[in-house]
Amino acid sequence: MIAVALLFLLLRYTRLGIRIRAGTLDLETVAALGINVQMLRSLNFAVGIFLAGLSGVLAAGQLGLEPTMGTGLLMPSFIAIIVGGIGSLPGTLAGGLLIGVASGLTAVFYPAASEAVIYVMMAVVLLLRPRGLFGEEGMMS
Repeated sequence: MIAVALLFLLLRYTRLGIRIRAGTLDLETVAALGINVQMLRSLNFAVGIFLAGLSGVLAAGQLGLEPTMGTGLLMPSFIAIIVGGIGSLPGTLAGGLLIGVASGLTAVFYPAASEAVIYVMMAVVLLLRPRGLFGEEGMMS
């Protein structure tokens, strides 16, 4: 949770975060402003690798080390991003919380449907709000 809070603060309140967010919306304009786009991409990639490595190290204690470690978490994570809205960190957190609570409650009351409920939730959210709960206008165009 601390890493997510630090990432949010980095993306929201620093010059680097502003450049990264601008680069996701309009890369050509960022390059025209004189910002080194290749360096920005490399740094963005490095931050992603660092967070993936940190996640792997923290999850290894609970999941154990094996070649397929974490593959069961890929689809729920992807669905949380879609439900929350692509490009929105608070939306991803909200989507993950909704997916986790819905899956957990369904597992308690009707275990056979605990995996299916996240797909149904994603379908309902996408029918009502195609960009996700917190999706921004410019991210999908």
